[in-house]
Amino acid sequence: MYVDQEFEKIILKLKNEQRPLIKYSPEEFAKINDHWTSLLEKRSYSELYKVFCILDNTQNYSDLFSENIYKTFLEVNEPQTIIYNLSAASKHIISYNHKLGQRVPFDLITKLKELLTHKDPEVLEWTLRTIEQLGSQAIFLKDDIINARPGMLAIFDKHKKASKQIIEMLEKRWSPRE
Repeated sequence: MYVDQEFEKIILKLKNEQRPLIKYSPEEFAKINDHWTSLLEKRSYSELYKVFCILDNTQNYSDLFSENIYKTFLEVNEPQTIIYNLSAASKHIISYNHKLGQRVPFDLITKLKELLTHKDPEVLEWTLRTIEQLGSQAIFLKDDIINARPGMLAIFDKHKKASKQIIEMLEKRWSPRE
């Protein structure tokens, strides 16, 4: 299977301490996306990590994956899968649109808003890291981000601590300049 071969190629490069940034053709992206669709249809969510690994190590971007990214957010609530999917969204939705000089689709901003209330501290951290990449569009989530700020005990959890730092950085970015 194509995805398995690509996954093994990437893992081999990583083991050899090489950066496996691979450039894919539209046809190759279509194969990867079809495999992702198949995994979602079969509810084989544990197999998605291979797709995420490939997408994380691509040199180019494609909006072809957008529909499966949104479907995965809807269907899977397992924290690690959400985090990997956020990485795919970052690269293949946010970076793709920024490269074209376009705004990030509001569907993704809406999903990020929902994820700000997720119970897992690591999901919150990676949601905030993804929001940080939105640039000026992050302001749409300002109130939700402030409400998601971890409390005083955040210093005892590395993910909550990181989330608090990201929120503080975003607040500085939004404050008026003197």
